[in-house]
Amino acid sequence: MISSCRQERPHIVDPWSATTLDSVAFKRTHHYWKNFYFLIVDSLQLENTSPDAFGYLSNSDSTLLTQGDVVVVLNLIKGSSESEDDIWAMVAKDEETLGWVKESELRQSAIPDNPISRFIHTFSNHRLSLLFFIVGSAFLLWGIQRSRKDHSFIIHFNDVKSFYPTLLCVIVSGSAVLYGAFQQFLPGMWEHFYYHPTLNLFEPNPLLLRLFLMSIWLILIVGIAVLDDLRKQLPLVASVSYLSSLLSICMLLYLFFTWSVHLYIGYPLLLFYWGFAFRQHFRHNIASYKCGNCGAALREKGECPDCKAFNN
Repeated sequence: MISSCRQERPHIVDPWSATTLDSVAFKRTHHYWKNFYFLIVDSLQLENTSPDAFGYLSNSDSTLLTQGDVVVVLNLIKGSSESEDDIWAMVAKDEETLGWVKESELRQSAIPDNPISRFIHTFSNHRLSLLFFIVGSAFLLWGIQRSRKDHSFIIHFNDVKSFYPTLLCVIVSGSAVLYGAFQQFLPGMWEHFYYHPTLNLFEPNPLLLRLFLMSIWLILIVGIAVLDDLRKQLPLVASVSYLSSLLSICMLLYLFFTWSVHLYIGYPLLLFYWGFAFRQHFRHNIASYKCGNCGAALREKGECPDCKAFNN
């Protein structure tokens, strides 16, 4: 009778029986440790029991995490296998939703839960779609301008009277080269920045990372200056059209120089582009004349755009 009433209990494994991970070494290579928050970007299956001493799960029950869930790492253990990939993470969504998953699967299906890492992930995955949208908008607005017989402007060839658009393209291209260099030569540094991002220039970061952060701040500051100059010089439709074309050029520069760095041609091409950009600006945007009536700068003789006086 005692033997017939015997109940089989689930196999519970003591987490200390697995190989203990060195927290310092793990954080150096994986850039996170316990109590780190992840955002799930793809469905992830959690096992409700930990791997046993033989390296497999003792219970088939599982929990499914979906896109948008935020989980925290509660524990990390090394399995019995000698493989470096045999690392298991215990994560929890809340007090009732928790379980075990392979650490490699966790990194593939989740990203660090902070605004900067989310932006990097979204921008990296949708940059081509964003480029097509911006280029399409630029062509649409250019067509509207042509139908209205308005004068159209484009960076480097028929630019507005401002140095800031040229400066913005120069900074974006330099930032793209730095980003490509990080991915090619210092992937560990970039991955650490991805897990622990910051925009603080005064933190003790390596020189290259500080230069990259400085370029990001310069892009924001110069972008505001571009908007201010366009507001003063062009009407609304022309400003939006020019801004769309400028963003398209910046996106193309970013994609091209990020890609070209991996072929080692990005560095000389960057210098060539900088020379071309400055030459075009000083060639077309430096006024050779002044209006005899109001003193406004003129590229050529004729009617002054400000006071409408004619200059011979």
